[in-house]
Amino acid sequence: MTTYFIGDIHGYYNELISLLKKINFDYKNDQLWITGDLIARGPDSIKVLYFLYSIKKSIKLVLGNHDLYLIFLILSSNTYNVNDSKILSLLKDKKIIFIVNNWLKYQPLVQYDKNKKILMSHAGIPPQWNNINIILSASNEAQKIISREKNDFFLNYIDNGKYQVNDWKDNTLIGFPRFNYTINALTKMRYCYLDGTLEMFTKKAPNDINTKILKPWFWISNILYNKYTIFFGHWSDLQGGEYTPKNIIGLDTGCCWGKKLTVYSWEKKQFYSITCKI
Repeated sequence: MTTYFIGDIHGYYNELISLLKKINFDYKNDQLWITGDLIARGPDSIKVLYFLYSIKKSIKLVLGNHDLYLIFLILSSNTYNVNDSKILSLLKDKKIIFIVNNWLKYQPLVQYDKNKKILMSHAGIPPQWNNINIILSASNEAQKIISREKNDFFLNYIDNGKYQVNDWKDNTLIGFPRFNYTINALTKMRYCYLDGTLEMFTKKAPNDINTKILKPWFWISNILYNKYTIFFGHWSDLQGGEYTPKNIIGLDTGCCWGKKLTVYSWEKKQFYSITCKI
């Protein structure tokens, strides 16, 4: 059995299939961990969701911000601000609605392997979380809020994008602010202020910004960054491992921008990529 980790797919079905063929992925024995953002931007989000649902026993995934937006739209039946024809086609597909309601909305924000000491989330692990139990608890709390019938916290979070909680406050947050911080940290984070609070707007690579008050989250001290191998996606401007420490592995290599879709073999410690077509 081989454990693979793949970056943000963003609806690039043909490239996904080609990459799985390239690594000779064994659907019965191998396992594929996915950093989230399965859909949006690419040409075949429907095919991607159909396919991943069909092999769900072979995969472990975390939800990304684009996946959460799709879940929100289906749970709220609200399309008033949707102008993207690709997203609208997802909302009109009855099988997609079934997949979201019966599978996708139940997926976690963090995947964890205790024996291999692996952590994976869409955006990373925030510096203010330095205890594995806090990470798993916060992820579990958020997952339950997203998937339950009365999920007002989740729907309000998407609707009120201007209200952003960026400070964990030593695990004293409760209610909506706690949920808000968890979603921000695990699906939107890139940079943090020097005290570890989240900065929610800057996207460029570290060499392309001119400031002394921000650092990429993985450049701020956290004991867990040395104890675990952390996989994440979300930040295509990093282009792989140019900026990250050895055991923090960014896998969003910009497939949706005409660059590459990348997979990593845990056992072989090797990257494999395929170029994506816009």
